Amino acid sequence: MSIDNCKAAEVVAAEGAAAEDAAAEVVAAEGAAAEQLAAEGLAPEGAAAEAPLVSVAIPVYNVRRYLQQCLESVIAQTYKNLEVIIVDDGSTDGSGSICDQYAEKDDRVRVIHSPNGGIASARNLGLENAKGRFISFLDSDDWFEPHAVETLVRTAQLTGSEIIDARSCAEYVGKTIHRAAGAKYCYTYHGQEILPAFSEGWIDNVAWNKLYRAECFDRIRFPEGRDYEDIAVVWKLMKDQADKGGLVTALSDELFHYRVRKSSLSHGWSLKSIRDGWAAYSSKFEAMPDFKEPLEECFRPIKRMWMSFSGYTKEEKAEARKTVREMHEFSKKHFSKVMKGNYSKLTKLTCLLSQSKSRPAMWIGYYANKLSQRVKDRKNRMFE
Repeated sequence: MSIDNCKAAEVVAAEGAAAEDAAAEVVAAEGAAAEQLAAEGLAPEGAAAEAPLVSVAIPVYNVRRYLQQCLESVIAQTYKNLEVIIVDDGSTDGSGSICDQYAEKDDRVRVIHSPNGGIASARNLGLENAKGRFISFLDSDDWFEPHAVETLVRTAQLTGSEIIDARSCAEYVGKTIHRAAGAKYCYTYHGQEILPAFSEGWIDNVAWNKLYRAECFDRIRFPEGRDYEDIAVVWKLMKDQADKGGLVTALSDELFHYRVRKSSLSHGWSLKSIRDGWAAYSSKFEAMPDFKEPLEECFRPIKRMWMSFSGYTKEEKAEARKTVREMHEFSKKHFSKVMKGNYSKLTKLTCLLSQSKSRPAMWIGYYANKLSQRVKDRKNRMFE
């Protein structure tokens, strides 16, 4: 059960509240929150910590077209005590030069040029060089709301939380989809409340829409060379806080803009991506076996494997067989639970079809994939 102990954080979002009675309520709310946190031994660091240094790590790889909007959104933040760590991950389109230009005109910006190693490697390099008390990640084709960091830090100080999770907008060409519908909220979860909230979607399974206290990453790093690096790491961060009785806060504020590009739709269908996704989701399920959502998520890479296998080369099929066997055994083990439980029709169908490793079952999946690809191609016309 969640506890709402950060109502005062709504002050940050209430930019238009100018009435005196509203201001009085704000002061009272902040005082009550501070007293509660102090009584629980969770109060923020004090007046000296009103503007702690925040490190923003930005992996960059061949995003010249979008990079300026991303970087401008960071340096223009209303919160000024920033350290902007840009990791140029071997860009070949001139993105690195743009990064250097920003470092020349703003001494808060540092650029690290490294050989291409992937987003996980770039984020780890950012972590190793971060000096801030707090850390946030921003992908180089996305951008912040102007008050994003201020809102996140203010909430962390008012709640004493180790991690703050905010909402995001999905940005399509000419269209914005808002994910935070309905009433505003600010929920803080303590200890064993964290995993249920995470499983139910109150806390997103991505790394980039959050603010972290730096010590969250003392023993955790992104898996280099793999896709689905967020899936592989975020559950570890949440479980770590749950196990040691930490605090995680979920905000309804839309503070991040996530750009959905054509490449975003096609991610995850290569053999490597399917295997990486399977490793990430199955590890998450092993750590959270009592929750519905992690089990359902495991059938995403299973579905993709069954829909792709028959189109692989002979060499790829030989490489995939071990993973296929693991998926087959997983489906058999959880068949009864999935078929009798409150799972989606697609999950149940995937579980049913993956009971068989026969060629007909694989070919059904393959041609279903070909049909769905036509639908995907139509969607792709909406993007750059």
